[in-house]
Amino acid sequence: MRTDMGNPMGDANDERLSAWLDGELAEDDRAIVAAAFDADPDWRAALAELDETRTLVRSLAMKEPPTGFLAWLLEEPIAPVVDLDAVRQQRVARRLTAAVAGIAAVAAVVIAVVVPGVTRVQPALATDVRVHQAGVAASGDPVSGLAPLAHPPRFGR
Repeated sequence: MRTDMGNPMGDANDERLSAWLDGELAEDDRAIVAAAFDADPDWRAALAELDETRTLVRSLAMKEPPTGFLAWLLEEPIAPVVDLDAVRQQRVARRLTAAVAGIAAVAAVVIAVVVPGVTRVQPALATDVRVHQAGVAASGDPVSGLAPLAHPPRFGR
């Protein structure tokens, strides 16, 4: 079927065909559609096709909905309740968490950069080790040389 009829009314798929079949056209439109039927066989074919389709659809058996379906449709819909204050609090909590995580990351980077620069150890362990090695070499007793390195135990408070 052609869609461009060269007709001032439009093509043969016009929605006014359905209105013609339903008897819902105004007098002016009815006269235009009747003239299109007389002038163009495609309009008559389109009307016949539409009428046949409507008849077939109307002849279909009615389908019964499942039990409780209509009652379910008529129930008041349950709309999700959104607590906007809770949503705002969650956003603030996420931002705060992100800020704390960012600060922790910056602190970790600063510590990683600054700490390797510290080269002095208290007490001067390398010096104590050399003294111990010299004492062991002189006396031949490695355990006795460790006594000055230990802190004296404290009893009580």
